[in-house]
Amino acid sequence: MSHSDAANAAFERGDYDAARDAWMAAAAEGEPEASYFLGFLYGNGKGVEKDFTKALEHYQVAAEQGHRESEYSLGVLFANGLGVEEDLAEAAYWYTRAADRGHTSAMCNLAGFYERGDGVSRDYVKAVDLYSRAARVGNVIALFNLGVMCENGVGMDEDPIQAAEFYRLAADAGLAAAQFNLGVLLTEGNGVDTDLAQARALFEAAAEQGYELAVKNLAYVDQRLAANG
Repeated sequence: MSHSDAANAAFERGDYDAARDAWMAAAAEGEPEASYFLGFLYGNGKGVEKDFTKALEHYQVAAEQGHRESEYSLGVLFANGLGVEEDLAEAAYWYTRAADRGHTSAMCNLAGFYERGDGVSRDYVKAVDLYSRAARVGNVIALFNLGVMCENGVGMDEDPIQAAEFYRLAADAGLAAAQFNLGVLLTEGNGVDTDLAQARALFEAAAEQGYELAVKNLAYVDQRLAANG
């Protein structure tokens, strides 16, 4: 059994000390996946004291070998100042590397950077492109953000009909913010036919997830339904 196989088996049975030792051996042999998992252990405090600085060191080793999950993880650490001083430009660099290798969360986070101008020059068209790439493989946050940009005409033509479709896909996946936004469109008849009953169901679903604005809108829709008899 290889060191990596032994580490994976140990991790699965919850023996994090044995997993760490085996991944250390595999990392010493140059296996980037092993360096990534060492970073994961330190980043999550599995069998070791949580230490983002050590996590970053291990991710760095793997990322320099082209390990995309480590590239993404470095982006997260730099973006949030975990184990290192916050550096949005450096975070954008690592998100870009991971996104170029097809990492959908990296695409979504990088899109947000371009949308806000964090660590990069603001570029709504690039943001839409990145969200679209992530959405095509089912990233729910990307679908929601495309809906927001489409509804408001940012980086693309304003189109409430298309925005409603984006929101519906994300809402069907259970995203509370998308359930709320689609509920608003259904309440107002914006891009969709007015449907207070469906809007109510969406607000209720969002409210059950703790989305506070949905609670207020639920009461408003109930008033309208009661008034309509």
